Amino acid sequence: MSESGRRLSAVPSRSLRRIAAVVGLAALCLGWSAGTIRHVAWSSVEFFPDDLRRQVLKHHLRYDAGIERGLAAPPSWRAATPGSLGEALEGQLDHCAQCLRQPVPLDDLVEEMGVLAVRVLDAADPLAASHADPREPRYAAAYVAYVDSIRDRLRLVYYGQDAKLIDRLDPAGSVAGVLERSRSLYPRLGDEFYRTGSLRDWRSFDDRSVAFGVTAISLSRGLTDLANFASYVWRLGGGRIPTPRPTPAGHIGPTVTLTLEGGFPGRDRPANGAPVMPVSSLALPSP
Repeated sequence: MSESGRRLSAVPSRSLRRIAAVVGLAALCLGWSAGTIRHVAWSSVEFFPDDLRRQVLKHHLRYDAGIERGLAAPPSWRAATPGSLGEALEGQLDHCAQCLRQPVPLDDLVEEMGVLAVRVLDAADPLAASHADPREPRYAAAYVAYVDSIRDRLRLVYYGQDAKLIDRLDPAGSVAGVLERSRSLYPRLGDEFYRTGSLRDWRSFDDRSVAFGVTAISLSRGLTDLANFASYVWRLGGGRIPTPRPTPAGHIGPTVTLTLEGGFPGRDRPANGAPVMPVSSLALPSP
């Protein structure tokens, strides 16, 4: 082979290695662990359309199987640029809607919704949405550990229905909006890890840190996004979408609902002490 031929063949090879390295970096730099994604995916089910929620609870093993499939997807499907997360999310949305139109067995649909859950939550993850910070590989694993450590202290919030998505049926705009929001939050994490000029230990972050706030917002928005995309899929298949939760008169902005944790407060307190109502003095007649 001539010298010029060797140079030409080396260019694609170098390009492929560069692309492989960047995609590999994207695979390593995801901010949320499998446990965190599973936690938010299941918390979001509470805000699915009623009929769809019942199917997910009935076929819970299939929902878990879908989550596992989503987590095992190729790295490029789980990260935005240089990956193709946006396209993968739109494709899974369309696939779920087609499943309802065919129709397929509802347990099959539930599994596909589990795959969709991972796509949506990846899009809500700032570290999956962008890789613009060259310092990211140094703090990505630390951020995963940090999120896992605070997960039980976070109160997830549901921000209400997305009328643009559900009523106007604009999935591409909603997907772009999710990714853009995640990219806008992304730089704040790097700034927090390097606030002192050098890499900080995540164990030094308290619950007033920027990292805590970004994580709380991102996870809550991810929960809300998933509930809204589930409603979009259900509506395209002819399913009933409940009316938005009522808000106080004069309320402006999204409806905010905290997720329930453990049922009614105090339900497990010991049932002892004097009864609140006095003992009745009425006597029943003899049978």
